[in-house]
Amino acid sequence: MSIRKQIAKSNICMVIVPVILIFIVSGILFLSYFKIYGNPNQALEDYEEKSEFAQDIIAEFSNRMQYSKNNMNELQAELQKILLEAGFYSEITNDNNVITSNYTTDVKTIELELGGGSISNTSSFVIYTKNAYLIRNSFQKESRTISITAINPNYMVKNVNLKEQIAVIKTYVVVMFILSIIIFISTSAIISYKLTKKIIVPLDMLNYGAEQIKNGNLEFNINYDVDDEFGTAISNFDDMRQRLQQSIQSQLKYEEDRKELVAGISHDLRTPLTAIKGYVKGLKDGIANTTEKQQHYHDVIYTKANEMDVLVDKLFLFSKLDTGHLPFYFNKVYCKEYFDSFIKNVREDYESKGLKIVYSNLCSSDIAFKIDIDQMNRVFNNILENSVKYKLSEICNVDFNVIADDDEVIIDISDDGNGVPEEILPNLFKSFYRGDTSRSNPHDSSGLGLSIAERIVKAHNGTIMAKNKNGFNIIIKLPVAKEL
Repeated sequence: MSIRKQIAKSNICMVIVPVILIFIVSGILFLSYFKIYGNPNQALEDYEEKSEFAQDIIAEFSNRMQYSKNNMNELQAELQKILLEAGFYSEITNDNNVITSNYTTDVKTIELELGGGSISNTSSFVIYTKNAYLIRNSFQKESRTISITAINPNYMVKNVNLKEQIAVIKTYVVVMFILSIIIFISTSAIISYKLTKKIIVPLDMLNYGAEQIKNGNLEFNINYDVDDEFGTAISNFDDMRQRLQQSIQSQLKYEEDRKELVAGISHDLRTPLTAIKGYVKGLKDGIANTTEKQQHYHDVIYTKANEMDVLVDKLFLFSKLDTGHLPFYFNKVYCKEYFDSFIKNVREDYESKGLKIVYSNLCSSDIAFKIDIDQMNRVFNNILENSVKYKLSEICNVDFNVIADDDEVIIDISDDGNGVPEEILPNLFKSFYRGDTSRSNPHDSSGLGLSIAERIVKAHNGTIMAKNKNGFNIIIKLPVAKEL
């Protein structure tokens, strides 16, 4: 998830999560409050219902008693039972004479406190306070006054203390306010910590990487697998580190190659220069005192000067290849036509040097590739010249095979010499490298031929490799041109 989405999600959670938690906590406190204090309103409603029920029952039984001639005792007992179940104690009088009563002493005292005893029994009324409830209903029967009095001594037993209730509500509000602040702060702190961690950790990684690079250490890895903006930044940072490392390695290799190049130039130029100086001195000192000797000295000086000229040309070519300043002129060339022409043009010359070329081309006539003909000719001439220079006998056999494989043209060139030791193979394409231990006349070579060939092949997006195969073997692979 991206950092933007994580920040948006965190902001939403900072609002939603505290609100949900506050609702849950407030609900728990609210339920706890009613569990402790009960519901005063519900208590009032219950007692009001019971009081109305008691009044209705008393009115009903008064009517039944008024007109009933029998079963008075049963009606009275039934009435008292129903009223008692509703929480009312009752007393029935006949002209102020008690017929039946289930009053207790406390209930009688409450009746007196309410003033029920001082009120005429002929009256029907209801009296209630916050502690008790009294109902009296009187009726005439056979010139007598019968009164039914019912008292609930526990009315409002669960008193509603407004001050206490207000205090509890205030406490509830204060507690909820404090808890809300704590919840908001805690939630924000936790979410902010997690979000900050997601930001700080990759920043610390980047800071660590920058510190390592500043100290010159490029051999480190940064492992961050999260798919977000930091993941992209760290991946790019690591790519930059790798490229910087490759660049430094390339620079070090370039410096080493440059040193080898200078050393090679010094070595290769010193030999012909020394010879030229020696023969010139011989001419100056009169050592060449005959026409034949003088001619020989002049020939040697000219030959050495030509060798130096060839070497300088190779050095100039190598330098332009190495710096990328050598222009290439690529053309689409048919594979079979090109190699047939090349072998035809060079076969006679190399045969005169003791090189017998066995040529085979299995490419179809419609296969083509893009090459700079002159530079590619230089590659194959350098390879064939090496076979000439390092041949072991008067005649050296060279197999020059060309085949097409999928998207590549493969040129396989091998001679029947002794090859080279395996430990030398990786160094053959280095500039000024000579396999002195396996070649008979290394001083005839500048050590640049294969190095130049490699750079030209790479400029053609191809590959070149050397190996031993019953002699020395070079394999070159060049891409086939798709469009003709």
